[in-house]
Amino acid sequence: MKRIKTYLIYLVALILVTVTNLTLRLQVTGEKKVKRLKQQGKNLIFAFWHGKMLVPIYYLRHRGYYGLASRSRDGEYISRVLKKLGWNVVRGSTSRGSVRALLKLIKVLKQGEDVAITPDGPRGPRHTTKAGAVYLAKKSSDSLIIPIGVAFTNKKVINSWDRFNLPYPFTKGSLFFGDPIEVSSDADEDQIETKRKQVDNALKTAFKKAEQSLN
Repeated sequence: MKRIKTYLIYLVALILVTVTNLTLRLQVTGEKKVKRLKQQGKNLIFAFWHGKMLVPIYYLRHRGYYGLASRSRDGEYISRVLKKLGWNVVRGSTSRGSVRALLKLIKVLKQGEDVAITPDGPRGPRHTTKAGAVYLAKKSSDSLIIPIGVAFTNKKVINSWDRFNLPYPFTKGSLFFGDPIEVSSDADEDQIETKRKQVDNALKTAFKKAEQSLN
């Protein structure tokens, strides 16, 4: 019975992600800079808020990227959706019980792969960046953090910790790729905290840019 319930929830989530994105009138800004960075041999760490993940996980699908999903029940649903969309998935978080997950992501970055994380996940605080993305960039050579902002003209805000955004069908959406953030391999704890704040501010700026582009 538990397996059936898990499968049904996953199926509903997959249908919701797919239908929502197919009906969304999406405009994308800043992707050319991402392509240039890849041509330069850079590895990328895409970062976006947990409550805004619906569009990025679909837009970046089938590119072989690695996503991070928690070991919780909700993480299981997200993991299955990601895999169906062509993502590779590492189970864990950037906070509690994170060491193994972070080591795995560092390894794939060093192998030339790209990853994506929600730095305020898996349970918040909402829109507060944890240091995981910064540590990833520090420990993996040639890796840059790319903040992503997402906004919609009309949406339903779910009453959850992350205030999950569900755009209405056929509404206008915006996906904004911010400027890359580099972290020195010899950054100390004070510098890591400075970079964490920089990523936090960059994500908030990317969201504002995404909103402004809808006007």
